[in-house]
Amino acid sequence: MNKKKELRSIEKFEIREVEENDNTIELEGYIAKFDTYTELWNKYYEKIDRNAFDETLSDGHNIFLVYHHDMSKVLSSTRNNTLILTTDDIGLKFKAIINKKLTYANDVYELVKTGECRGCSFGFYILEEDTNYNSEKDEVRSTLLKVELLEGTITPIPAYEDTEVSARNKKERMKTKGKPSDENEIEKLRTKISININK
Repeated sequence: MNKKKELRSIEKFEIREVEENDNTIELEGYIAKFDTYTELWNKYYEKIDRNAFDETLSDGHNIFLVYHHDMSKVLSSTRNNTLILTTDDIGLKFKAIINKKLTYANDVYELVKTGECRGCSFGFYILEEDTNYNSEKDEVRSTLLKVELLEGTITPIPAYEDTEVSARNKKERMKTKGKPSDENEIEKLRTKISININK
């Protein structure tokens, strides 16, 4: 199966704590939030199940925290124990310990401190999702059930362009699939009503 990398962003400020020490910078916040629908594109809504990250966090593969989805600007990683990822009732939480000797790390620190970087994003593969099309509302609601997390990102710009294209394509496919399904459901309902009337 060909897997396509997906990107999602949190628009609001989600870096909760910033601390500077002699040799390191510590950042703490949320990469993703659970059980809250986000409109990725016109009438395409998505939320993340609270268990979506369980497997990817426990399988031992290396996950990076980078700047603006640039893998040449790694800030920390789980393999080096400089990136700690945990889940709570709110979402996927991160704590990063960043080496101040990295020149771009100091740039990120200043951007976060001054408020120029106001959010977090993450890159991942969708492994399992539950997607439903409502023909009456002409909308799609999708729940990410299982994902493979590749990286978290500190970013000044939400990464929505590719997300919109992906959501739009999914919605069109669901509309095509949804109509026959809806007709089948209506026919089943008619049969059930007929049986009840004739009893």
